[in-house]
Parts: sequence; structure tokens; C-alpha cells
Amino acid sequence: MLKQLVDVASALLLVALTLGALFPAVRLATGRDPVRPGPRPVLWGALIGALGGLVMMIVHHHSIIRFDRQRLTLTTLEPTVFLAIVTLVVVWLYGRSTAAALAAGERILRPRHSRRVRAAVSIVAGAWAAMIVFRESQVVYMQTRTFVPATATVFSTETFLNVLGYLLGLVLVLVAAISVTRMCQLRPKATLPLLTFLAIALTLTHVFLIIRLLHAIRVIYLSPSAAQTMSWLINHEDGLIPIALAACATLAFVMWFEGKELKPAGENPAEVRTQRALATQMTRRSSLGLASYAIAAAIISVGARYATKEVTLSEPEPFDLTDSHAVIPLATIDDGHLHRFVYDTDAGVQVRWIVIQKAGSSYGVGLDACEICGPSGYYEEDGQVICKLCSVAMNIATIGFKGGCNPIPIDFEVANNTLAIPLTELENSAKVFA
Repeated sequence: MLKQLVDVASALLLVALTLGALFPAVRLATGRDPVRPGPRPVLWGALIGALGGLVMMIVHHHSIIRFDRQRLTLTTLEPTVFLAIVTLVVVWLYGRSTAAALAAGERILRPRHSRRVRAAVSIVAGAWAAMIVFRESQVVYMQTRTFVPATATVFSTETFLNVLGYLLGLVLVLVAAISVTRMCQLRPKATLPLLTFLAIALTLTHVFLIIRLLHAIRVIYLSPSAAQTMSWLINHEDGLIPIALAACATLAFVMWFEGKELKPAGENPAEVRTQRALATQMTRRSSLGLASYAIAAAIISVGARYATKEVTLSEPEPFDLTDSHAVIPLATIDDGHLHRFVYDTDAGVQVRWIVIQKAGSSYGVGLDACEICGPSGYYEEDGQVICKLCSVAMNIATIGFKGGCNPIPIDFEVANNTLAIPLTELENSAKVFA
């Protein structure tokens, strides 16, 4: 249960906070009062992105069509970063004057900008919302495959707790997003700076992945020092989530103190009641935000520490060596489970590779490493093959094919009830583990 909760929160919190600030920001950029109801391009974009992510997950896991996941990821990442920049530009360009007018007490009864401007802002912001949800939702959808443990049934307590943790995670990120929206509606001048901060944090994760993928497919070259720096940034990019929570909590603290210090006053009882209602709204909305951010921070820190444990890779299994091949009897790998092997090269580098029976006489064979996460390795849990670094479950049917977080494929042949891998292939793979 706790692991499901942590995984959902870690995957969606940054996106949820960003979308929460984006909704009132779009209202400002279209020249409207963010408190009043109206078109919801961000909401529709998020729903379209969620549906697209679901379709992509189904295609990836159940279709016989093979595609280059690295190229596909780049195809979605680059426009996502571009749309983030364009969205920030347009919301600042058209939303700053509206925010200033609202902060000065001006009432906005009709849109301040032309229909063409409102349509352009809505389309850009909705497209960005669709892209970021499309990307992150796939990770969350894949978690549903681990609801039922291998040793349990659909109606077991373990399955129920996993589903409960998953749903609680979705509720938490939804409450966090709503709280950001509600606070920005009362503090229009803080909306654009907060959105900018959150958007930069989210876009940084996309930029890191773009650089990593371009380096993996040999489009760019990183010096050893640059590669080391990039590895450190990638390994610590989860730290952007508590930073984003701290930014939202800061706004909540300011609103809470302002609400407490606000003294209802006015020329008539109606104005006094309005001021009293505003103070109540400020304290309630900020309190909701602080509570949700505190719970989220506890889950991704303390909860993650208890939910996740260091995964130890299984011990390598024996195999036979000939003058030219590493030979594995099929009888030792015909069980549908993950098997790990290690070969010591002439240079003294230990090259790890994995083998898993996929269906019948079909086998997935690859290095215990991928081009994105490096030689971190894979492990088997509840019938799934999972990357140790990024915790993504592999589609077992695609193991042995190049792309994405799949194990780097290596040549092999099956004959005479054995699976044989050329030693030259293992020697040439030493650079991956060196």
C-alpha cells in the first residue's frame, strides 16, 4: 500500500502542482477573473493527455508492433519543453496586466483581450497540459500491473491495500493541485511567479532526460566530467519535488498570516461581511494547502524510506565456456524467470547479462544494463522485470529489442538445447560496465 502511494505521489506531484497554478494563470492571460467560471483548456488538455497516455501504455504492452522507444520519447519531450517556454511567455505577456488590475481591486466583468488572443493562449496552455500529463500518466498506469502480487489473488488483502494506496495517491495529488488553484485565485499577483517556478522545475526533468537520451543514441558527446555532473543531477532530480512543495507552502504561509491579520472593515455591513468572508477563505484555503503539502512531503521522504528498500541483484548463475561462446543449457532457463550471468573479460571487467524465456522457444537476452539508466541492472518482482534505477517494469515481450529502458540486446543463438552467446559480443560490451 505505502509503495503504491509513494510511487503515485512521486510521479504526479510536480505535474499536479504545475497544473494547479496553470489554471488561474490561463484565466489571467485570457483577461478574465480567475475566480469566475469559464472555459477550462487546462482541464481538457489534462484529460486528453491522460487518455493518450492510457492508449500508449496499452499499445506498448499488448501490441505486436515494435517501435524505437528512445526516438518516441524524444519526439514527445522536445515539443513538451517548447510548449512550456511558449506557455510561460504568453501567460506573462497577457496575464501580468490582469493580475495587477485585480490586485489593485479592479473588477473584471468582461475579457480584457480579444477572442484571437484568448484562443491562442487556451490552445498553447491546453497543449502543454496534455503533453505533460501524457508523459507522466504512463508511469502511473503501469503501476496497475503490480496491484495483484504473484503470491496473491485479485480478492486478497494485499491487492486491496495496493489499490487503496494507489487511490489515496491520486486523491493526494488532486487535493494538492486544487489547493494551489484556490490560493492563486485569491493571490493573482503570486500566480505567474509561482507557475514559472513550478514550470522550470518540471521542465528541468524533461531537459535532463533529453540530454541523457541524446547521449545514449550518440547524437551528442558528454565529457567524463559533464557525464558525471549529469548523472548526479538525474539521480537527485526527485529533490525538485520538495522544492516545489516548499514554494507552494511559502505562499500558503503568507496567505494564512494575511487572513489572520485582516481586519474586516467597510462603509456598510455588506462590505464588512465581504471582508470577513475573504479572511475566512484565505485561512481555510491556506490551511488546506499546508496540510496537503506537509502530507505529500512526509510521503515522498519518510514514506519512501519505509516503502522502498535497496534491491539486491540475484547471484549470477553458472554457464559453460567454449573457445568462442558462453553456453547455457536451455533446461536451466526454461522456467519464465529472470536469470543473470557474469563473464570476466580479458581486461578484468565483469559483463553482466540476463536471459528470460518469453514464450515457447523465444528468449529475451540482453545486457544487465540499458542505454538510459546504465549498468544499474534489473530484478524480478511479482512476475515483472523491473529496472533497479528507475523502477519501470519492462514489457517482457520486448526484452531483446533495442530502445528505451530495455536491456541492451546482444547476439545469441539457440541450438542443440543450448543458448550460446559469442564471447566477442561480451568482450565488446565491456565498455558498458567499465
